[in-house]
Amino acid sequence: MKSIYKKKVQLLLTAVLCLTVLLFIPQKAQAAAVKKPSQVKNLTVKLTAKRTAKLTWKKAAHAKKYQVYCSVNGGKYKKIKTTKAASVTHKKLKTGAVYIYKVRGINQGKKGSYSSVQRIRTLADTKPGLSAAVTGTTAVLEWNKVKNATGYYLYKAGANGKWNKITAVKERSYVVNGLELGGVYSYKVVPYLRADGKTFKGSSSVKKITMPASGWLLDYVQPYAKPLSYESYNARAFTMRGTSYTHGFAVRGTLRNDEGIYFNLGGKYTSLTFKTGIKDGKYIARRRPAKVTIKADGKTIENGTFEIKDDEAFSIHTINVKGCKDLRIYIVPEISLSFPIQNMDLQM
Repeated sequence: MKSIYKKKVQLLLTAVLCLTVLLFIPQKAQAAAVKKPSQVKNLTVKLTAKRTAKLTWKKAAHAKKYQVYCSVNGGKYKKIKTTKAASVTHKKLKTGAVYIYKVRGINQGKKGSYSSVQRIRTLADTKPGLSAAVTGTTAVLEWNKVKNATGYYLYKAGANGKWNKITAVKERSYVVNGLELGGVYSYKVVPYLRADGKTFKGSSSVKKITMPASGWLLDYVQPYAKPLSYESYNARAFTMRGTSYTHGFAVRGTLRNDEGIYFNLGGKYTSLTFKTGIKDGKYIARRRPAKVTIKADGKTIENGTFEIKDDEAFSIHTINVKGCKDLRIYIVPEISLSFPIQNMDLQM
């Protein structure tokens, strides 16, 4: 009996050993055959639309699939995709964000090294907000920074209402010269992002400028490299003006005796020449005479006081300002009027 029992035990152990060999040896051999994927190379990321990125890379040896990870604005990396292909499209990106990507290959339980990281930026979908500070016939257009914008396109509306591009700038301001009394001007600023040979535009802001129909106007030709320093003096409604060729001021309404325009001549000029006359926004004389008084360093100068009459043609006045540092011009209407002094020329 003992011999029979011993044989049965031996047969059972042999069966268990054979089963173990059959079950485990093939799996170990198979596991030994799985190789770790090599590092993913040549990862590129391109922005194909305002909120869409396309990733491509070179296939890695022994990689059966790929895991794509992404970090947004410096945050923790998160897996966004597992794919068998060597490319993936990432949609619905946040605007005004920075995306950083990396990819690795996987082969069953084995994972390869991450690729080098690649990043892209998306343009913020915020309006820049356009404002205009008008000084006479010059307007300074300014707007806010739009995150990740490469620059800004500036447009002007034509007479037919069509937008015409003026320029592209990286700054957040632009000077417009030569505005006309009675004119209406519309400007638009559009942020843009330049990436991978493509341009993506953001939301725009529009500003309308309506110039007064009539006003006081003082111009002078600036023949010198350094422009004169000038400002309004005790004025309620003076607005400084400037173009690429002329400078001066414009104002609506009437003036008091203590209001005028101030030039800091610094004793550098010998004479001042300007032309006077009366016009309103429709260029029609209104029979409104005015008195002009010019003072140099606080004293009324020779030929510095005269009247402007609407029944006369434009007249030329030249005054001696040799050695003058502080020049002040007062224009006092006898009754309410709209009236310009223009084309003032300064001589060294």
